[in-house]
Amino acid sequence: MARSGIGTVIGRKSVSKGREYRRIWIYIPTKVSEDTAFPFKVGEPCLVEIDVARKSLAVTPVNREQAIKLGWRAERKRAAL
Repeated sequence: MARSGIGTVIGRKSVSKGREYRRIWIYIPTKVSEDTAFPFKVGEPCLVEIDVARKSLAVTPVNREQAIKLGWRAERKRAAL
């Protein structure tokens, strides 16, 4: 089990309705995602916040109701692996 690992920030271009967007994904190493302490499930919402003081990114699990209040669109939920 691994509670930490080196991930990668990945950028891709995407086109929707004729407009080009830049999408960002963060790769989480398999050893980290398979750890029993990993708090996320594929397709479930999470809150992503930038901590300016620490120059870091915080990712926190949220329930579906909180996520919908914050603008998450449940119909776009990805299928679990």
